[in-house]
Amino acid sequence: MLSKSIEDLRELLSSIKRYRIFKVVGYILTPVVVGYYIVKKVKPKLEKLEVSKEDIFNKIEKGIKYSVNNSNNTYKRFCEEDTYLIYDIRNSSKTKLNDDLRNLTFLEDNNKIFETDFNKLVTDSYSKISNIKEKVLSFNEEFIIRRKKEYSHLFKRSSLTLDDDQQTAIVTDEKHNLVVAGAGSGKTEVLITRIAYLIQRKPDTIEANKILALAFQNKAAAEVRERLNSRYHVDVEIRTFHSLGQRILQDAMKQKSREMPQLMFGGDNFEGKYKTFITYLFKKLQEDKIMQNKIVNFMKFYGDDQIIKEKTDFKTKEEFYKYQRGLTYRTLDGTEVKSEQEREIMNFFITHNVNGNKINILYEEPAEWMKYKKEDIEKIPSPDFFFPDFKIYLEHWAIGKDGKVPEWFEGDNPTERYTYSMNLKKEKFESQKEFLLMETTSGEFIDKNFNSNLKKKLLKALKEQNPNEDFSIESISYEKLVERVWEECREFIKSLSLNISRFIVIAKTYSLEPDDIEKRLKSESWSKKQEAFAEIAIPIYKIYQEELKKGNFIDYSDMINLAVKELKANANFYKDKYEHILIDEYQDISTQRYELVNELMKKNNKCKLFCVGDDWQSIMGFAGSNLDFFVNFERYFDHPARTDLTINYRSVKSIVETGAQIIKHNKDSQLVKKTIAKNGGDNPLSVYSSLHQKEYFEQYYRQIASHAIDKMREFLDNGYKPNDIMILCRI
Repeated sequence: MLSKSIEDLRELLSSIKRYRIFKVVGYILTPVVVGYYIVKKVKPKLEKLEVSKEDIFNKIEKGIKYSVNNSNNTYKRFCEEDTYLIYDIRNSSKTKLNDDLRNLTFLEDNNKIFETDFNKLVTDSYSKISNIKEKVLSFNEEFIIRRKKEYSHLFKRSSLTLDDDQQTAIVTDEKHNLVVAGAGSGKTEVLITRIAYLIQRKPDTIEANKILALAFQNKAAAEVRERLNSRYHVDVEIRTFHSLGQRILQDAMKQKSREMPQLMFGGDNFEGKYKTFITYLFKKLQEDKIMQNKIVNFMKFYGDDQIIKEKTDFKTKEEFYKYQRGLTYRTLDGTEVKSEQEREIMNFFITHNVNGNKINILYEEPAEWMKYKKEDIEKIPSPDFFFPDFKIYLEHWAIGKDGKVPEWFEGDNPTERYTYSMNLKKEKFESQKEFLLMETTSGEFIDKNFNSNLKKKLLKALKEQNPNEDFSIESISYEKLVERVWEECREFIKSLSLNISRFIVIAKTYSLEPDDIEKRLKSESWSKKQEAFAEIAIPIYKIYQEELKKGNFIDYSDMINLAVKELKANANFYKDKYEHILIDEYQDISTQRYELVNELMKKNNKCKLFCVGDDWQSIMGFAGSNLDFFVNFERYFDHPARTDLTINYRSVKSIVETGAQIIKHNKDSQLVKKTIAKNGGDNPLSVYSSLHQKEYFEQYYRQIASHAIDKMREFLDNGYKPNDIMILCRI
């Protein structure tokens, strides 16, 4: 109302100004006949605009009074409803008040055109609306203080009282609420007390049957249920996500008069049963030669975690060449080599025996007998491969069929310099009789018969070195190869079925069917290791899905995915069922769980969400949890209220502060927050950090274990008893 009148006034003032200019021009041009006609035409229009101005002034006056009255009534309603102002309401009110203030500012800026009484009305109204705006903006802050006093009885248990942060978290009632907790800060206690508060508060009471609390484990759900019942005699719907999915699915099937699919793996040990079944499928498929070849292919790429970049990924070709020169590759026995071709060559010898015996091969072993001096500096060449049992060397020359080295080689005239060095090495071999040189080239490598030719070359070299012996080269069995590969790879292969079972769980967590994964493999960039693993896992995933479908079975992941589908398919299904959803340990949320919660929130525009968690304790990544849902909460649930629980009641100061310092190294992947120890004890604490590459977890574990053993020996030697020592391990 006021805004429309102000806009009309702006246009009218602009018109008056324009016609007054025309009038002045007319007077100036009076000596000329045209000036007379301009004045004659403009004068009645100005008179008409002046009359309109008075009419607009009256409308503006009414609009001002209406705005002040409406603002007063709005604030009065907020006070009477006595509930937290969520963002949408708060922002809408603030926008309206700002519009009114902006309009009043315009009137103040143009006060010369108004009467004194009108200007006083504008000034008084601006003051009143500004005062109301301040009250609206501070409403929630005062509301929280007031509610903490009114419901203080909820925050006391025995001799303990919930701290101010905890109380604030409980009564803060935004549409979307995130409680960022630290370890030992009482986050589950906050969630439980929140439920009691929702039911007891007035006038904005939430009925118990409209509240849903979600936990990740049955044990956690049972604990929340027991504490609610024993302390507050409150009974609300408390479930795990899987239990909720099952409940939704049952209701959907009942509504459709269809049979509910049976859970294939139930009971307390459902995870064990599921893994056993995947192991059974894997072992059955593992007997097939094709699958064995896929596993061997995976072992070849096990050490390759990086996604190999293309030339188009770099701004300049120099950057690309530098990147290529820095690449390394890992062979089946864990040896790090400098090119894919070298890896293929070494893997050939690892997968074969000579006369039934393992081939002993060394990579870039310094050859003392080849040493020479260059500019008074002693140099010791390291030929590519050495077979010490046979005194045979193999040099794989980086020379293509065109006689040139790869374009990413450094320096001026790289082919010329490389060829010169290559010829010097050849001359060195020709100058002695003890060692034999085998040679291959990059040009030969691209031939499809390279491995066959490599075998012939080795047989020829063996015969030359040992003319009185006969030699045979044969490939080893799949079983022997598994035992021959480097330890970390071997251990992974032995637990391959377990990793495939995890793969299927995570795939279902992201609602990915086997066909979806195959499409992504074709359309996206993946490391060769990932592609090779998918070649093994996808066939088993397909068979697993067929087995479920055959018996009308579902698994735990299906419970949630199918529940989401049912919620999406029927707009009225579960409509307005919940008014408040609370989630414990929200840091472990996954994509499918987020989608389930999001769909339930869509079913009721008034439904509120309350999530409690500690991103520093996120440990469910192996099961598909995604910390981004927590760290970037506002991307998924807009305009949230964040409350931090800062006091740690569990540990002493030295542990809390040390833990916080270590967590800081995670940087942007986790939230910055303050942690304070309730217990001021400052017991000395030592932290040991072991530098390691992620490819060498086995060595890392051994290093840590050896260090722990050494420390225990030291403690025992200094008079401590075995029962004085505790070891906590997390791998």
